[in-house]
Parts: sequence; structure tokens; C-alpha cells
Amino acid sequence: MLPGDPGAQPAFPTEDPARLREMLYDSTNASSQSQAALMLVQDQRPDAVEIVRRGLRQTDDPDVFLALAAALKLTRDIRFTDELLDGLSGGRPTVRQAAAETLAVVCDTGVVLRLQALIENPRVEPEIRQQAVAALGRSGKKAAMVVLLEQLNNAEQSVARAAADALADQTGVNYGLDAARWRAWWQAHRDRPNEQWLEERLGYQSSRARRLEGELDRAKSQLVQLHQQLYQRLPVGDRLGHVQSLADSEDACVRSLAVTWSMELLPQADTVGQRALSNALIRLSHDGDVTVQRAATLTLGRIADPRAFDQLRRLLATGKPSVRAAASHALTQQTLTRTPGVELAPETGLRNPERVRQVVPLLQKALDDPALEVVVAAAEDLGALGVPEAGPVLAGLLRHQSESVRQTAAQALERVADPTVLDNLLASLEDPAVTVRFGLVGALGKLVNEGKPLTDGQRSRMLTRLEELLLRDPDSGVRSRAATVIGQTGAQVELPFLWRRLQAREDGRVLEKTWGAMIEIMARSANLELVRQWDRALYNAQMGNRRLQLLSEVAERWKRNEGTRNLGVTVTELLVQAQLDQNKWAAAFPLLHDLLERPGTADELDRRLRWLLKAGEKALLEGNRSEALRAVREAQPFLARSNGLAVEFEKLDQKARDKQ
Repeated sequence: MLPGDPGAQPAFPTEDPARLREMLYDSTNASSQSQAALMLVQDQRPDAVEIVRRGLRQTDDPDVFLALAAALKLTRDIRFTDELLDGLSGGRPTVRQAAAETLAVVCDTGVVLRLQALIENPRVEPEIRQQAVAALGRSGKKAAMVVLLEQLNNAEQSVARAAADALADQTGVNYGLDAARWRAWWQAHRDRPNEQWLEERLGYQSSRARRLEGELDRAKSQLVQLHQQLYQRLPVGDRLGHVQSLADSEDACVRSLAVTWSMELLPQADTVGQRALSNALIRLSHDGDVTVQRAATLTLGRIADPRAFDQLRRLLATGKPSVRAAASHALTQQTLTRTPGVELAPETGLRNPERVRQVVPLLQKALDDPALEVVVAAAEDLGALGVPEAGPVLAGLLRHQSESVRQTAAQALERVADPTVLDNLLASLEDPAVTVRFGLVGALGKLVNEGKPLTDGQRSRMLTRLEELLLRDPDSGVRSRAATVIGQTGAQVELPFLWRRLQAREDGRVLEKTWGAMIEIMARSANLELVRQWDRALYNAQMGNRRLQLLSEVAERWKRNEGTRNLGVTVTELLVQAQLDQNKWAAAFPLLHDLLERPGTADELDRRLRWLLKAGEKALLEGNRSEALRAVREAQPFLARSNGLAVEFEKLDQKARDKQ
């Protein structure tokens, strides 16, 4: 029901009309002025109605009239047509334009007749009559067609042309001043029901609006391209001034360019230039277009100006949701931006410790934001900061009702988890979301690899829970990651469990991660007998490739460590044996060369030479005489110290030469 309808119910008075009147007449605050105008129009109390009427009669104050006209147009209020017609007849050009546009929206049969009288009055200025014609054309009313058709023959040519334009605007056809063609068109359409008439007009105007929107988008795109070309051709010294001018553009796309180029210019600008860019970006962070405002807010994170920090703090509390999320990211970026005069702590790298202390409470408060995207952004940023106090806060978010928040918290905990949040992590592994469980397992891995040492009880509880995941979690990615973390933290007592999982019917990726966990545990154990035991187990299970993989990885890692270097040599010998067992003599050659160069006892030398002899014989059996001869050559320096192996190598040499 419209406010002007007789049966309309009075709106509940929420504001004092006197206060709204003061807001309405405060032209320095356009937003509050528009809000006051709308509230006054919606208020049915006599005091509010009188304020609206007086405001519309004071046509010498365009701002008040424009605000009230916009409110009337929005609410389609028909109570103030007398004041609007007076504004059309005697106001300033801007007032007349606003009055005509509003009358077109609230137009009824009575308004059509009064506009007709205004148009046909020769004593009225032609400009006012043209505005009245335009209002009829935009009204979409069927009754307005008769009036417009009559005005095609108006003695005032400007009014006749305005009528032709209004007819074209309403119908979508353009016959100019050809009255005969217009009347023929009208004869074909005059008998249409009013509902069908309005549907046709609406369909035409909708199609026209879409076309104009497309043309406007293309024009904006071309404008942006032209600005980009101009910017590239400008001397570097002139770009700062150009960007400052773009920040005041009426086009949001152009203002977005100003933000982008401000970010480019910041690193190379001097102190004066940086301050000028800061001023522009702070101004753009208040922009009416949320895309521009968000981009400017993100860029403020790169500025060490205290005003930028204060603005970001305000935006985090009062901006729109997407802007608040951007402010969270920008405040985190501020911790990486050095503030002049502040020394950076070595333990935080490039991070500004003072700024971190200021930002963390702001992000913690943002976790209670009603907008989900802000909560997600704050959780991400707390994780990115890596501060210890972020762990318990993020762990608390694992109980959040939103899956995206829990997922973000789990991912952030992969960077800041420590033993204090272990219980939260283990309890949340029942989360129904795969991404959350995957992140939590990663957080457990971080806790093991980089956190403070776990107690035996903590480690036992964690491993038990990881075993359950590897056994029963429905997602192969979670099972794979659980296997990896078991390998990172488990001891050799975990090997039988992993071995059983390795022999089970399982996803290939999970099997590889399980096998990798076994290798990790054995490599970390520095226990030669343990490696021998599993080497035999793999041999008996006929898992030749896994046997080679185990021995190769353990040998390589043990040889890199001073404390296990000698054990690494022994494992290399096991690897050579395994390679020869599988007829991989070519891979054994470089290892045998290194082993022979190492000092050793007579028995060790004989053993290594026998392996070299065996590799040469296998090469000859496969027809590779050059590799067989290579084995003979590499053995020559050591045969004098061997136990009768010289004869065996002479036989190999003769067999290889006989095959020439």
C-alpha cells in the first residue's frame, strides 16, 4: 500500500521530525540528508508531512528539493504532486529536472491532465513545457499518448520536437514529426488492454536498458584502455600527478586504475610522493564503489604511514564485509612494513614486532564479526602472523558452525600449532569436512616437526589417533597425510602396524605414503640391525623394488650424517647385494667403485671384488662386453691384495675378449 493511499497505516515513528528536518537541511552531509528525506516521506505524522511540503516549496534550495524528490520517486508517493508541479513550473533547472523525473514515476490521470494544461499554455516558458512533455513520455501511461500526439502540431517547434522524442522514448519507434504515421501507429495499438500496453512498454524499456548497459560497459572499457595507453607514454616524473588526478574521476574503473598505479609508484616514490599517494589511497578507501574501496584498503597495508594504520583499524570495525576482510589482510601486511624508527626483531625477520602487538588483538576481535568472510580472513591472517597467542584462538574456531571457518582455522594451525592445542586438534579430527581433517593432520605434523617437544603421553595419544585415521578415515588424502605424520613422529614400534597397512588393499597414494613412513622411521632410527631385519622381510615378501628403495634412501641419508656415516657404508653394501640379486648390475657399478675406494679389511676388499666380478659376469651374459671389461679394469689396482681373485678376473677378461 502506497503512503498516499487512504488506507495506508501510519508508520511507526522512530525519529523526531524536528531532528530529521535539521538533517534534511544539512547540505554538508549528503548521505544523512538523503536518509532524512526518505524517513520523513515514510513518516505519516502531520509534522513530518508539513516538513516535506515546505521543503518541496523552497525551490531556491536545490539540495533539499532533490533529496525529497528522490525519496518520493523511490517510494512512489502520490501525495505531493502539487508541490512537484510547482517545482516544475518555477524552480531552477536542476529542480525542474528532478520534478519532471519524479512526476513521471507518480503520474496518474490527474497528473496527465495538469501536465497537458501546462504544455498547452503559451505563456509558460518553452523549456518548462518541454520538461512536462518529457515527463509524460517517461510515464509510460497510455493516456499520455493522446496528449503527446496532439503536441506534434504545437506552434512552438521545440515543444513539437520534444513530443516526437517523448513518443519515440515510450514506443521504441521513431517517426519524427510525421503526425500521420504516428496516428496510424496509435490506431493499431490504442485498443490494447492497459495491462498488455504496460507489458509491451516494460519489455521495450528493459531491452533498451540492457543495450545501453552493454554500450556503457564497452565505453568504460575503451576509457580504461585509453588511460592505460596514456599512462605508459607519460614520463616517470609526471605519473604521480596523473594518478592523483585519476583518484578524483567520476568513473569507478578509472579510480581502480589510480589504486593499481599508486601501488606501483609507492616503492620508487620519495617521501613527498609517498605521502601524496598515501593521501590518495586513504581518500579512495572511503570510495562509494566497494571494489575501489577494497582495492585501496588492501594497498594501505603496504604503507608505513600511521594514518594508514588508523584508517585500516576503522575500516575493520565499520566497513562493509568485503572491505573489513580486506582491512584484516592489510593490517597483517602492515606487520611486514617497517615503521621508521622501529627496530626489527631478529626472531621475526622483516616483521615489525610493535605492529604485531597492535594487530593481533584487532584480528582476535574480528573473529567475532557477524560476516563469515571477515572471520575467515582474520583466521587466515592470525595463522600468517605465526604468533604463539594465535594458536588457542584458532583452536577455538575449530568448533565454529561454518565449515569454511573451521577449514581456514585448520590451515592456519599448520603454521602456529604447539602442544597447548594438541587436545583441540585430536578432538576435532572427527570433523565431517575432509578439508578440515586434512588440515588438522597437517597441524599435527607441524607440531611434531617445529613445535616444542611432546611428552610421551601426548605423543602416544597422537599416534593412536593417527593410526585410527589411517585405518578408517573415508578420505584417501587424509589417510595419506596421517601416514606421513606417523613416519615423522613414530618409533620403530609403529613399523609392524605400517607393514600391515602396506599389505592391505588400499589406494595407491596411501600405500606410497605408508611405505614412505616406514622408510622415515628406519632412517631416523640409526639402527643397522633394524634395517637388516626389514631388508630380509622385503626379500622374503619378494618386494624387490621396495627393498632397493629402502636401502638406497637409508644409505644416502646415513652417509650425509657424521654419526651414521660408517653405518651408511654397510647399508650401501646391502644395496649392492640387492641390486645384484635383481640383476641390476649397471646400478651397482658406481656404488662398487666408491666402495673399493674406501679403506677396509682384507675380507671387506675380497667381498667387494667378488661383487664387482659378479656384476661383470652378469654384464657379459647380457652381451655387454665393454662393461665386463670395465669391471676387469676397475679391479686391477686391488687384485694384488686380494685372496686369489686375480685368476677369476683373468677368466672374465678372456671370455670378454673371445666374444669380439
